This record gives sequence, C-alpha cells and structure tokens, in this order.
Amino acid sequence: MSESLVAMVTALGDDELILGHRHAEWTGFAPYIEEDVAFSSIAQDEIGHAAAYYSLASTLTGLTRDAIALGRSAGEYRHAVLCERPNSDWAYTITRQWLYDRADCLRLTALEESEHDDLRHLATKIRREERYHLIHADMWMERIAHGPMEGRSKLSRAATTVLSATAGLFEPFEREAAAISEGWLTVSSEELGRRFVSEAVDALDGLGLPAEVSPGGWRAEFVASSSGDLIAGDQSAPGEAIAPAGLGGRSGHHSHDFSSLWADMTRTYRADPKATW
Repeated sequence: MSESLVAMVTALGDDELILGHRHAEWTGFAPYIEEDVAFSSIAQDEIGHAAAYYSLASTLTGLTRDAIALGRSAGEYRHAVLCERPNSDWAYTITRQWLYDRADCLRLTALEESEHDDLRHLATKIRREERYHLIHADMWMERIAHGPMEGRSKLSRAATTVLSATAGLFEPFEREAAAISEGWLTVSSEELGRRFVSEAVDALDGLGLPAEVSPGGWRAEFVASSSGDLIAGDQSAPGEAIAPAGLGGRSGHHSHDFSSLWADMTRTYRADPKATW
C-alpha cells in the first residue's frame, strides 16, 4: 500500500465531500427553483466525486468507503478549510464555487498525468463533469458582476475573502514529496498554486474585479465608481492586505465551523457503524 497515494486521494475526497455538503445546504433556498435543481445537482456531483476518491482509497486500505467518508474523527479530515466555511450569502457561495472549480481543474489536469492508472482515469472522468460546474459558475459571476451595484458590492467582498482562503487548497498533501517521487502526483501543490493565482487574477480582472498579488501577501482592491462600475483603486490608496487564510486543513486543523458540520454529517453512521442499509 502506498501511504502517499492514500493520503492524497483521501484529501481530494474530503475537499469534494465537505464542499458538496455545504452546497447541499442551498437545497430549497436557492434564488429560484431552476437554480435550486441545478445547484443541488452540483452538490450531488461533488459528493459522488468524493465517493469515487474514497473507493480508490478503499482498494488500497481495505477500509470500506463509508468508514473512510464518515468513520473518522473531525481532526482526521484533510480538506481545505475553505470547503467547510458556512455559505453566507449567494455571492459568497458562487464565488467559492467559481474559484474552487478553477483550482480543481488545474489539479485534475495534473492528475491526468499520474502514473497510477485508476487515478489518472478517475481524474479524466471528474474533469469532464467539473467543466459544467465551471460553466455554471462563470454564468453567475458574469451575471452578478454586471448587475446592480448591491450585487457587485457583495461579489467584491466575497472575492476578497475567498481569494485569500484558496491558499488552503494548495497546502501540500501529507507525504506529498513521496507522492511526487512515486509518480502519483506530477506537479507540486506549490506550483499549482502559482498557476492558479495567475489564472484567478486574470479572470477576476476580466469581471472588473482587479486583484493584485504582492510579495507580502494577497491584496485585492475593488472600488466602486460613481457610475456603479467596479474599477481598480489608486495604487497609492490603502488597499486591503490579505494574509493567506484558511491554512491548516491538510494537517487536520479545522475551524469551529467544521465541528457542527461533522457532527451532523456523521451522526447516522456513528449511531451504528456496522449497520447495512
């Protein structure tokens, strides 16, 4: 058994599972009924992707898929902290989905070069499905960014918060150096993070949400003009300095937000782990 491969696919599954649960909380509360169906379907896809990663981990460890997904303590989960944060408003949720899907696309593209056949094929399958998630998020980002001022203001605040927290998606996996040397992972998380920042900044700029990365951290400036357009702020004006947030998830350090989510998510399984349904 390759411990580095198990650690990596489990963390990937955790990202998908926890974000899928947060997405599912919008069921019955999305802006309109068609979107309710669409976003619930995306949530289901994410949890399905988690199940696929856990199935691969199961073949390597001998543990059942459910035991991996639901039988661990909260501190044994290795998802990025961004995935567990409460949904807040619709602008935050969509911004998180949009940036997460962009990060995931880079990650999956790298995994398609893995020397592990099952992981490589799984990455290809998931990336095809995630493409539609990103199309959905692109549509909403365009709609909000070019809509009324109130929505654009919420989007700018969400972008500031989420862009910083995406740093947690690119924390190294446990035993990542071994995963790279064994050929399971072909590009380091650090390198993927650099690529993501470049792509995300360009994409935000295209929406009129210019973000700037500085050596001391991540800085984003979103300034509303008198016409209601969002424009780049004066470089001499004080911007909002953003220190990379949401770190620690890959080593099991989570926020208080995860405690209640974990308790709800695992309650039925923990009541009788040996039950069959």
